[in-house]
Amino acid sequence: MHFHILPLVIECLSKDKSSLRSCIQVNRLWCRAAIPVLWSDPFRYVTEDKENFPEIIFIYLGSLEKTEKQIFLSKIPDDKKSLFKTPTFDYVKFLKHFNFWMVVSSIKEAARTLNNLKEINIVYTSPDANTQLFYFNDDPPLEGTIKTHILNLIYDRSLRLDQLTIADHYGLGHFLQEKDYNQFKRVRNGNFLKSIKKLSFCIDYSSFYKIFSWMPDHCPNVKHLKFRLKTFDDSDSTIITNVLSKFNDIRTFKFKVHYRSYEDEDILPSIANNIHSLTTIVIRNCNLKNNKNFIHEITQCKGLIELKFLLCTGLTIDKAKLLINANFPMLKSVELWGDYCDEIVNWSKSISPQFYDDPEDD
Repeated sequence: MHFHILPLVIECLSKDKSSLRSCIQVNRLWCRAAIPVLWSDPFRYVTEDKENFPEIIFIYLGSLEKTEKQIFLSKIPDDKKSLFKTPTFDYVKFLKHFNFWMVVSSIKEAARTLNNLKEINIVYTSPDANTQLFYFNDDPPLEGTIKTHILNLIYDRSLRLDQLTIADHYGLGHFLQEKDYNQFKRVRNGNFLKSIKKLSFCIDYSSFYKIFSWMPDHCPNVKHLKFRLKTFDDSDSTIITNVLSKFNDIRTFKFKVHYRSYEDEDILPSIANNIHSLTTIVIRNCNLKNNKNFIHEITQCKGLIELKFLLCTGLTIDKAKLLINANFPMLKSVELWGDYCDEIVNWSKSISPQFYDDPEDD
C-alpha cells in the first residue's frame, strides 16, 4: 500500500482500538501511521478500562523535559519512578480531542495510584448491580503537581487539537468543582483555543456560566457546538442564546436535556444569528409546546442538510408540517420523533424513508 494512502485507510479505524493496536504491530511504517490515530483521543477509552487509564497520564509525564522531569520525579515514591519512562513518541502532540473531565479524572486516578489510595466506600449500587458509584478522597497528594504538568503539556504541545469537551459532575465518582477548572483559565492568554472547531458542554449549566462564560470570545473558529445539560430553564436558554450570538459561522447545533419533567415548558435558545450558516440541527428531549419561534427560525435555515427532533414533547402535527413543508433545498436527513406521541411518529414515518426505528443518542 502506498505510504500516502495508508494514513487515510487507518483513519477509518479511529474508533476501533483493537484494530489500531494490530496496525501498530505490522511494521514501522504502519506503526507511524497508526500511532497518531490511536493517540488522537486516548481518553475516550478511560470509561471502558478504568483500572488502566492512569497509564495515559504516566506516559504523558514521561515526555517531560529532562530538568522538569527530574524535579517531578523527586516528589514521586521511589518504587513508582519506573512508571515514567521516556516514551517512543511524543504522544501529547497527537491529541485532537481534549475532554477536560476525562483528563482530570485520569489525573485523580493517577495520583491515587501513586499514593496507594483506594475508594472509601460504595455509595450507590443500581438495582441490577451492574452500576456502582464510588466516593473518592478529595485532593489526594500529588494531584496538584500532576495536573499542572499534564495541562501544561497539553496546552503547549497539542498541535492537532480541534475538539474540546467540558464536562463536570459526570460519572466514575469524580465530581469536578470550580477549583478543578482554575488552571484552565490560563489558556485565554495563548493560542490553545484558536484551533478548536468542535466545542461541547456536558455540564450543570450554572458551572459554565460561572467559569466558562469567557470562552466564546477565545474560540473564533468553532463550527460545531453541542450542549448536553442536566437540567434546563428559561435563564439557561438566555445564556445559550448569548453564547450562540457570539458565533457567526456555526454549522452544527446539538442540544439535549438529561433530566426534565414532561410537564416542563422549555423556551429553547434562539439560533437567529446562525440561520445562514447552520447545516445540522439536533434537538433531543425538549418540550416544543411554546417554541413556535424556534421552529420558525429553523425554517429560515436554507443550508440545512440534517434535521432531528428526538423524543421531544409538544411536537404537534402543525409544527411538524412547518418543518416538512419548509424550503430546505439541501436537506438529506430528517427525523421527527415525538415523546409518547404515536401520531407524530407514524405520520412522519409515512413522509420519508429516512425515518428510523431506533434513534440513537447524538
